[in-house]
Amino acid sequence: MSGRIFLALWFLAGVPGLAQTPGFTLLGRITTEKPAESIRIVLEDPKARNAVAATVEAGEDGIYEIQNLPKRAYRLVTYLDGKRQDRRSVDIVCREGSIVWKDFHFGRSPDSLMLHFPAEDPDVVDVAELYGDYSRDVLRDYEKAFQDHINGNTWRAITTLEAIAARAPGFYGAHSRLGLIYQQEGCYFNAETEYIKASAVSARSVQPLVNLASVQIRAADLPGELNSMVARALDTLKKALELRPGSALSYCLVGAANAKIKSYEEAEKSFQRALELDGDLEAARLLLADLYLKQQQWEPGIENLETYLEDYPFASDRRVVKEMLENARRNARGAQE
Repeated sequence: MSGRIFLALWFLAGVPGLAQTPGFTLLGRITTEKPAESIRIVLEDPKARNAVAATVEAGEDGIYEIQNLPKRAYRLVTYLDGKRQDRRSVDIVCREGSIVWKDFHFGRSPDSLMLHFPAEDPDVVDVAELYGDYSRDVLRDYEKAFQDHINGNTWRAITTLEAIAARAPGFYGAHSRLGLIYQQEGCYFNAETEYIKASAVSARSVQPLVNLASVQIRAADLPGELNSMVARALDTLKKALELRPGSALSYCLVGAANAKIKSYEEAEKSFQRALELDGDLEAARLLLADLYLKQQQWEPGIENLETYLEDYPFASDRRVVKEMLENARRNARGAQE
């Protein structure tokens, strides 16, 4: 399996296109530090003495898929060219019958750039819309769920937020945070549903639309979902830009959506517009660089990577960006020979 760098989008910020089953469908991508010819995945049930629940082979792009999983907790064991790797926990917190996306990397260093986007921008969401006229019990439970989420008690946070949403369906904060958690946990269609509800509650706010578009772009990686999810994301971002024409983040996401379907010219225009509006938007800079590299436009790609490294000398992803830069310079020299 290729050890090339994947530019991953993790946006902080439904109507499923894939057929859902009574059990869970688990899929995602396995990446490796060194190339591997074969990737075999064994899913174990820790509550049944690690009995094998499923075995699959990943495709050439590292994508794997396991259907009809009846439980929520598993351990994943990966064999790279027959060599066993360390076990990884798989905890499913999605709603029943959901499609779950989980990525795993094996190696000392990650090979992907995780692009972080702001979520729940306080400048966008009015405090009155977040809390509204609700009972003390609802507000107290929301604060508990918020703290559980921050402290990593994901399942408890979801359980509390789902109960709040049932009792107070017009409570923006419950839907917005449910969407955020579900997105982080790979429950993309669950997240889409909650962001849609949050946007309906707070129709004046751009942030739920931005979060909605971000998860729709991420869901475009699901098999058979590329064109439909990108179309939905672009429609969502059109609404966001109608509300806030100067939203750099919205333009950045428009670029990301177009890049998914290889509409490179439109993507380039959107990334450049995002940087015009906000020159400090790191994701737009990196996505623009990656766009040039995909088209083998080495010089502008190198220029944007160099700019990023100059502007963010202490960035956590500096090693990966430097590797991208070195590869681009090497390819540029090769093209001139």
